[in-house]
Amino acid sequence: MRILMLGNSFTFVNNMPSTLADLISAEVVHHTRGGARLAEHLNPDTKLGAKTQDALKSEKWDYVVLQEMSNGPITVKEKFLTNVGKLCAQIRENGATPILYATWAYQEGGEALRKFGMDYAEMFEKMYAAYHEAAEQNHCLIADVGMAFYRTACAQNIYAEDRCHPNQIGSKIAAEVIADVIKQDQENKQKEKESTGDNTVIIESKVDKNDTRLRILYLYQLLLSQTDESHPLTTKQIMDKMDELHHIHMHRTTVPSDIALLKAARFEIIGERKRAWQYYLADRTFSIPELKILIDAVQSSKFITEKKSKDLIERLISLASENDADKLKRTIHISGRAKSENEKGYYIVDAINEAMNTGVKISFLYFDYDGKKKPVLKNDGKPYTVSPYDLIWDGDFYYLIGYCDDREEVRVFRVDRIKQQPQLLTEEMKKKPKGYDVSKYTQEVFRMFATQDTTEVTLLCENHVMKSVIDRFGSKVQTKAVSDDQFRVKVKVCAGPTFYRWIFGFNGAIRIDAPTEVKDTYREMLQKALEEY
Repeated sequence: MRILMLGNSFTFVNNMPSTLADLISAEVVHHTRGGARLAEHLNPDTKLGAKTQDALKSEKWDYVVLQEMSNGPITVKEKFLTNVGKLCAQIRENGATPILYATWAYQEGGEALRKFGMDYAEMFEKMYAAYHEAAEQNHCLIADVGMAFYRTACAQNIYAEDRCHPNQIGSKIAAEVIADVIKQDQENKQKEKESTGDNTVIIESKVDKNDTRLRILYLYQLLLSQTDESHPLTTKQIMDKMDELHHIHMHRTTVPSDIALLKAARFEIIGERKRAWQYYLADRTFSIPELKILIDAVQSSKFITEKKSKDLIERLISLASENDADKLKRTIHISGRAKSENEKGYYIVDAINEAMNTGVKISFLYFDYDGKKKPVLKNDGKPYTVSPYDLIWDGDFYYLIGYCDDREEVRVFRVDRIKQQPQLLTEEMKKKPKGYDVSKYTQEVFRMFATQDTTEVTLLCENHVMKSVIDRFGSKVQTKAVSDDQFRVKVKVCAGPTFYRWIFGFNGAIRIDAPTEVKDTYREMLQKALEEY
């Protein structure tokens, strides 16, 4: 196996290509220069570019790894995307598979990051987004070393003294991530080969624009993006658009025959004869009402930041046809609702999920706010060690339920109050306590957003508040009529301030009937409040 690496010092430092070669028993060649950009590899008038262009034309490679200048995907994103596209085309002409070597954010707190003018999370997210956009646009593999650095940086030092380049450990991590991507791709290709047997179809890297396979793919894309039940396309409109968009000339009899092939592949394409035949794609991942619900959920969520909300909504809209997308855009209003400012939320959730899947404990810092709105670390500034059991969405926020070693009990943590991405420990998580039931725990504990033990409380309620009781405790809550106007209900709650505020909001229509200690605590709170006024 032959691998060509195109990049700069992020590639050649610490002899990383040699480490990669050892990991996968392959020949690894690197064309690199300190500070080089991908654009240089495309320019035959430069020494490095001439060398790369000759290698892609005259030598055969299995994989070609692309690495852009350290902050290039952010500072010159459009050029970066364009150059990746050009190089991927050349790599496929060679018969090789392109891999994007996605690099990392500069070390948090370092001079390089300060001079660049971004915080650590922002640089990581923008690097991540740019590399993944390039990979998606070009349908190529991605070795996400940047994500590996993000997950590892808090646990060990992986940066060199300049706090920008990797040290020996960092370069080894980079080599391992790239090696894993290549090994996985090799396995996938072998499985595909074994499953297809003699029926393997080889698709040439050079495809004529009128090739039937390409034409049918473009036809599907056209139906996906521009048609729906209210906006079908006639045979002539399809012919005109295929010519306009892809310079593919279709005969009027070719359109129904190509659509028949798509139908045979189980795509639900509806054809209707009116003045002329009209076609539209009916089977979509989500209907418009479903997309509206999902968009509303994203908009209303306090956990998702405004920036992430816009990004998610754009992706959801892309699942609709262009006509329906315009309608969805006109209903979007993001601002005006309190949103989390913790941009690390997605990566925190990802790390927690990974820990739950692998069965290990996590360690993280947790904060609250003081009277001046400044974050203050809990637990005397020390990290909590937690066995993560479940992630729950409730009342606008994500919550982590897990066994806390520091408190020696199951505790609840709001995810957006976790300061940074949790560190995954090697220690196995503690088994769930006997009788642990997340659905029961959610109903009893989360309804009052607290962490203390639950108490069974009897409430005396007026009939008109039944809907509020059901909204709070669910339709299966057990109630018993005590008169024509009142009913009793027994529920388990966290008898804390949030519960008492909820009771107070009904202005006497819901009263605490038992136990005595809960009634007494509520009475004391009311008395104290009255004394303040």
